[in-house]
Amino acid sequence: MVKVNKNITDIKTPPIDYFNNLLRIKSNNKFKSISFGHGIPMYTPNNYYKFSKNPLLDDSSYKYTEIRGDQRIRQYISTKLNSKCSFPVKSDNLIITSGANSAIFKSLFLQLQYGDEVIIPSPVYFNHTMAIEMIGGTVVEVNSIAESGFQLNLKGIQNKINSKTKAIIINTPNNPTGATYNNDDMKILAQICDKKNITIVLDYTYEDFSYNLNYNPLASFEHLKNLIIIGSFSKTFGITGLRLGYICASKSIIEDLCKIQDTISICAPSISQNILLQLLFNENDAIKMNFNSASNSRDKLIECLNDSKILNWQATNGAFYAFIKIPNTENTWDFCEKMIIEYSLLVLPGSIFGEHWKSYIRIAYGAVSPKEIEEGVQRLYNQISKTT
Repeated sequence: MVKVNKNITDIKTPPIDYFNNLLRIKSNNKFKSISFGHGIPMYTPNNYYKFSKNPLLDDSSYKYTEIRGDQRIRQYISTKLNSKCSFPVKSDNLIITSGANSAIFKSLFLQLQYGDEVIIPSPVYFNHTMAIEMIGGTVVEVNSIAESGFQLNLKGIQNKINSKTKAIIINTPNNPTGATYNNDDMKILAQICDKKNITIVLDYTYEDFSYNLNYNPLASFEHLKNLIIIGSFSKTFGITGLRLGYICASKSIIEDLCKIQDTISICAPSISQNILLQLLFNENDAIKMNFNSASNSRDKLIECLNDSKILNWQATNGAFYAFIKIPNTENTWDFCEKMIIEYSLLVLPGSIFGEHWKSYIRIAYGAVSPKEIEEGVQRLYNQISKTT
């Protein structure tokens, strides 16, 4: 019998699949199923682009690219980052990866040895904690300040830094809260990490989904010395299934990251890169469609939650998530199961984003219409009204 690494067996099974399967198997057929579960945008390239070339007919789609990925994509990223950064970013600073989760894992695997600690503001994105624990690191959660819209708890972070701290993961705009972290706090954190030689791993997956029009967390950093930027094409272009992300880092560690990339995946999928190369010419169309859709759903969510009187959300300004406290509920895991079984509505329990958040739920509104938002909030209200 295969003996499984304890680092793997001790990790909880990915929760979204559990709730998706529950919705598929046990939903109430009196109601049309609505999913506020997966964090995906509304539109795919089929909605905003007509392909001029069929990537299936391109021989290069079936062959390896170089380990770092297509030079043209890396040049595109460097140009985009240079418009936001005060330091230069070149294509040599970049590696195209099989999604942002892969980029996070490789960036952590590069740094961590057994017992090293990684600080994460909580609520956390559970794939971040899973990666740390698989590698043998220790997750140190620092609760964000719910009353301030889940902003960074700088004092709490500073108090947790010690000789074992190797990295801090910052995810802004944030999943699951939608928070966009204050730039002044980000600058202070960058200075602390520079002084103590701690790496900030900046998960910038939702860079194109900020409702603060001038939000730019990259402006808080002066160099790449202690910074690794993780990016994704999935949300911006509506290509979550193509699995494309990137790592931006100092040249001094790129070669070592290439060793990890080559061992795990060799390169990002060639066919996905060829598809993306065409979509890059229509970036504005993709951003406009998915951003406007998410913005409209967000506006409707704010309206419906305000009208409900019992569901309060201090609206956050990024991504497409709302993290909401359910009144008189200490265990939203059970609540979320009931919402599926009784109302065919999928929301995720707060406990999967940190033990402190058991009375919260996450609503993902990126891929649902305003009408579905209205209906979903009504179902939540109906269930909560039974217990209040």
